[in-house]
Amino acid sequence: MKSLIRWGATLGLVGGTLLGAVSPPAPALALSEDEIMQKLASVPVFAITDAEGSPLIASVSNPQSANGTTEVAGVFMNPQDANRFVERLTQEQPEMAGEVQVTVISLAEVYRLEQSHRQQESSIEFSYVPTRQEVESAVSVLLDSGREDELLQQNGEYVYPGVPLFMATAGPDQGYMTVEFDGEVVIPLFFDREDLENVIARFQQQQPDFAATVQTDVVQLEGVLETLRNEDNDVVGQLMFVPHSESLEFVGNMMQQMQQQQQQQQPQLQPGEGAPALPGSGR
Repeated sequence: MKSLIRWGATLGLVGGTLLGAVSPPAPALALSEDEIMQKLASVPVFAITDAEGSPLIASVSNPQSANGTTEVAGVFMNPQDANRFVERLTQEQPEMAGEVQVTVISLAEVYRLEQSHRQQESSIEFSYVPTRQEVESAVSVLLDSGREDELLQQNGEYVYPGVPLFMATAGPDQGYMTVEFDGEVVIPLFFDREDLENVIARFQQQQPDFAATVQTDVVQLEGVLETLRNEDNDVVGQLMFVPHSESLEFVGNMMQQMQQQQQQQQPQLQPGEGAPALPGSGR
């Protein structure tokens, strides 16, 4: 599983760019595979891999499968969750210590692998693992808006079925709120509700007339990916995924450490003595 990450300035959307007007209707245009990959390329996710970078696969019982099982690879939205999984795995299976690691890849790479396995009719599936905090936030949003029918119940508790993405609506028609980013008007989908709330607060300060109409909505990552893949939709071209700020910080720190290690490993030039003159050197 190779890393094809190209991290853009997505974090700037959280830190400095302000929400603009409610999104106007856009023409219905189908996205190409390249366009989908571009939308997903800036989102870091975290996989458990072996030393060669191949994903860790678990066999899960599946009566509908030809052999009764399905191979599943976990994709974590949060690096801390992935690290805790590795710690728990190596405690339960000490022989795995040093054999598995957390590898950061882009959501675009996961999408590419998914499409490849679908075309090959492979039994490998990718299971997206949300953070507990964001699942709880999604449950709260849906319960507050009377949409408990979109939730699952497990052990008497409501559970959000998938990875939640948070967005905002405003105005009398509750249209999608937009951001101007790199000269384009986009509809941001936040992996972290707190990141969205911080941007909403700035919007309410700048446009107090809309403040009372702002609402937080939640949609499912898996459903959005299906929409990008299969539907002509009048807003898909404007969608922009905003990664969790902690994930971007983790990736930034990791890349900085890698650069420092590379610099330390580079050979240092030393003055030599007695070396013969090279042809044409004039020595």
